[in-house]
Amino acid sequence: MRTIGVVTIGQSPRTDVVPEISRLVCGANNSHDVTFLEKGALDSLTADDIERLAPKDEKDLLITRLQNGTEVAVDKQLIIPRVQRAIAQLNDEGAEIIALLCSDEFPPFRSAAPLILPARLLSGVLSSITIEGQLGVMVPAEKQVEAIAQAYRRLGFPAIAVAASPYGSSEAITHEANRLAGKVALVVMDCFGYDLEMKKQVSKTTRTPVILVRSVLAFTLSECVH
Repeated sequence: MRTIGVVTIGQSPRTDVVPEISRLVCGANNSHDVTFLEKGALDSLTADDIERLAPKDEKDLLITRLQNGTEVAVDKQLIIPRVQRAIAQLNDEGAEIIALLCSDEFPPFRSAAPLILPARLLSGVLSSITIEGQLGVMVPAEKQVEAIAQAYRRLGFPAIAVAASPYGSSEAITHEANRLAGKVALVVMDCFGYDLEMKKQVSKTTRTPVILVRSVLAFTLSECVH
């Protein structure tokens, strides 16, 4: 039995994320080989506590999900210590490898177990890809569009970003995917809230390959534990 720890910047358990990652990691024949331990940066906090973590600057705005399914915005700088605490707890509970369920850039965290930061994982994957044309990026909030487009431009891609919450309607995702259609050669869905069904939806609409951050993480975890 292998033990994977996952940290959400929201509240655990992430019933919208971890079961799908587990299926991708374990596969049909290995469902009993891996167990997941979950921690959240907002676990055990009251509504008032969470309100005090609201973004103070657009550049630090992150979108996540509470245990009841509610979407919430938090300030990256304010939750960094809480993420570190969750990582420490997973180390104490015996996680053999730990993954952060957020694709934003973070400073280094301390972890005795190997720690996967998806922003670096995603940039590594993209550095191996050459495209003719523009890169499309889908993010959860309109206020994130310009900052994230600039981050991908720094990786060397002419990027167009659009916003559609993974916690909203599928129609909104299709609408924003239509804005990318005919303009991009590849799409990155840059949030752990986006799932495989949404990926299919965007790929069908844009008629391009789509990179989904949760499945990139899942395949990396699978490589590490099998």
